[in-house]
Formats: sequence, structure tokens, C-alpha cells
Amino acid sequence: MGRFASGVLAVAAAMLTAAVTVQPVQAADERPPLPDRTDEAFNEDCLAAHNRYRARHGAAPLRLDDAAVAYAVRRAREASAQEGGALPPGARGWGENRFWFAGYEHEPATCEEAVRLWYEQRWTGGYDWDRPGYAPDTASFTQVVWKATDTLGCGRAAGWRDAEDSYQTYIVCSYRPAGNVVGRFAENVGEPVGQS
Repeated sequence: MGRFASGVLAVAAAMLTAAVTVQPVQAADERPPLPDRTDEAFNEDCLAAHNRYRARHGAAPLRLDDAAVAYAVRRAREASAQEGGALPPGARGWGENRFWFAGYEHEPATCEEAVRLWYEQRWTGGYDWDRPGYAPDTASFTQVVWKATDTLGCGRAAGWRDAEDSYQTYIVCSYRPAGNVVGRFAENVGEPVGQS
């Protein structure tokens, strides 16, 4: 190989290296995600809260699933990177509930707080058992108690963000199979059977 050919290879190698080390650019409405604050105790809290409310409506207990947890963690971190926590729709087949909280204590919100808020849509959104069906104001409640759902995984991203004076928490719970299926509300959203 001649001197010219080896020089061309050196330049080509340098160009390839430069092309590989270029950093991606964030969209204007995106920021770095908050750290993952999901642990086993958090998901056990999520599971207990869900199953307590589900029992009130005759729904079988959920079980935790590693794939659902991993998916929910990814979605919570994605939400924390978006201005306003907006997320595109999730993957087909997954149901999802989202929660955002900002406070001044250096502690993330609990899953019990999120699930309680979702469940309270039963009253605040006015779910109507005489006319069962989908309504945006009660969709989180109906997903929590949806009888055909058997799998749960939750994720939490939380922390302080630069230039903001509050500690923020994003919680996402993922469900399989998804609830809120049109035409299936009567058989999946049971009326309260005990203390409500």
C-alpha cells in the first residue's frame, strides 16, 4: 500500500471516529430524565394498594411482573423528560395510569398516594354503574379495578430538577391485559361489594 493510500485510510478512520462520537441533540421540549426511584418495596406498595381496592369490587389480585416493571420504569423516566410529563400512547396491549407530584420534601411520592388518587376518580369522576362505559374522568379508576387485568408493574422517576424549586415524582403503572376495553365495562368494573 502506498503512502497516499495509507494517508487516505488514516483520514477515513479519523472521520469515522468523529462521526461515531457525535452526541445526540435533545428536542426543545425534552430534558434529561429524572433518576429511577423504583425498588422492590415501591412495587410491593403498588401491588398492595391495587389489590386492596380491587377486592372492594370483586376483582382478583394482581401479580407483579418483571417485564411490566421494566416497561413502567422506562415510561416514568420518559415522562420525567417531557415538559409537562406528556407521553405518546404506550405499546399496544398495555394499560397505563400516570401520576405526577411536586413537593418541597426530599422524598418521592408513594405508590399508595397515586393509586388512592386514581381510585378516587370513582367519586370525583362520577362512575355510573347503571351506564357502564369509558369516560376520561374515570379511566384511571376503571383500570385499577378492571377484572380481566392480572399483571402489574410500576415505575417511579423522581428528583430535583435544575432551576426548579420542587422535588418531582412521576409514577407510571402498566397493566396487562389492558383495561378500558369498549363494550366490556359491565363485566369488568364491578360495583363495590364491601367497604368502599
